[in-house]
Amino acid sequence: MHRKAVIGLILLTMYAHAAQAQEVFTCMSYNIENAFDTIHDEGKNDYEYCAGGERKWSKFRLFKKLKGISKVIAAADEKRPVDLVGLCEVENDTVMRYLTQNTPLKQLGYQYVMTHSEDDRGIDVALLYSPFTFHPVEIQSVKPSIQKQKTRDILHVAGTIKGGDTLDVYVLHLPSKRGGGEAQKLSMRICQQVQAHVDSVRAVRHHPNLILMGDFNAETNSPQLKLLTRSHHLVDRTARLQPGTYKYQGEWSTLDHILTHTTTLSHQETRILALPFLTEPDATNGGNKPHRTYLGPIYQGGLSDHLPVFSILQLKQ
Repeated sequence: MHRKAVIGLILLTMYAHAAQAQEVFTCMSYNIENAFDTIHDEGKNDYEYCAGGERKWSKFRLFKKLKGISKVIAAADEKRPVDLVGLCEVENDTVMRYLTQNTPLKQLGYQYVMTHSEDDRGIDVALLYSPFTFHPVEIQSVKPSIQKQKTRDILHVAGTIKGGDTLDVYVLHLPSKRGGGEAQKLSMRICQQVQAHVDSVRAVRHHPNLILMGDFNAETNSPQLKLLTRSHHLVDRTARLQPGTYKYQGEWSTLDHILTHTTTLSHQETRILALPFLTEPDATNGGNKPHRTYLGPIYQGGLSDHLPVFSILQLKQ
């Protein structure tokens, strides 16, 4: 049989399995720590990750990282492919094409959309989706309305799921805690803008289904998360999960979140994916820590300094 025909048969089989199993809908949020390609993007401060840069980044290291990320996505659910994967710290389309076309994810038929924001370093957010179970109908890159500040855009994707219901998905990567009070004010203003955008979506949906996910650089009890959860009846599915998604100076915290408000989907389970190959012993503080790609300028060979979060939802009959 011709290779294209074989691939087509595989995809049709996957579609049939996905349709049969569509009573379940899954999503995942993962900050993949500086997923840069090796070529300079004009106007971006990405020199340290260019070929010949101080980090000695290379295509070999990039593909090792992307193959590892594909392994994480495949391992998240042993029964079926994850429907949606929100990714933070992706540089550009080149990286996403490599991930979807040059790793084992190609066999699963994943497609993607992403932002192209004015972030100084050139990092963006992306949504990886299975076209068999999620069909985008509207894609927006929402630019933070903050003067003289260049930060990541918010990705909003509205798509249909089984039964024709609309699911509105937001992928966020809020500003870092570095910078103290000013950074927190900046993060809060962006959350207020997200709040207003979600309000506009809810106003036109008869049965709103909302998923907000990403690296919020804030914990569940922060003002930012409280604003979003209280104003829209969103539930932080990562609240009180152990051990956390990020470890700093020996202390775990959960900076990565999946927030949901759904009328045609019910929440079943959310967990932090502390898979064995994602962690390593923490010789300084005890226990384990994420096996990151770099520690300062030193290459560690891991995938990320964050752990992913995974949610299982159930389609209501």
